[in-house]
Amino acid sequence: MRRPHPQHRMKATPMRIHHLALRTPHPSTLAAFYVEKLGVPLLRTQEDHLGVRSCWLALDDALLMIERGAPPAPEQPAASWDGVFLAVEPGSGATWEARLGSAVFERTAYTLYARDPDGNRFGVSSYPAPLFAG
Repeated sequence: MRRPHPQHRMKATPMRIHHLALRTPHPSTLAAFYVEKLGVPLLRTQEDHLGVRSCWLALDDALLMIERGAPPAPEQPAASWDGVFLAVEPGSGATWEARLGSAVFERTAYTLYARDPDGNRFGVSSYPAPLFAG
């Protein structure tokens, strides 16, 4: 097997997420869901002549930006994220399940899967430790 020339090898550079973005016709409503149900802190709200344009929420050292706009049409053949999954404490599954209520549609030993009011898939996970005690 031929090895790549040393000039063509890429040096691995660690990267971190700067922000994740969700588009919605109602940024205030969607942001309120993440603030109230998940406890994600609201950092700032930006407005323009049409009202709330975006809400920025804190995810550790990244941001969740909820921006006004139409979500992509389901029939668009574009790549998409499968969901946003937040790290939570192991053993806290019952608390999160009660907190998220009917938004939860699936669960594993490590992750709860739910949908926000716009139908975006999200979840909470404690992998590699179990989410549910016992």
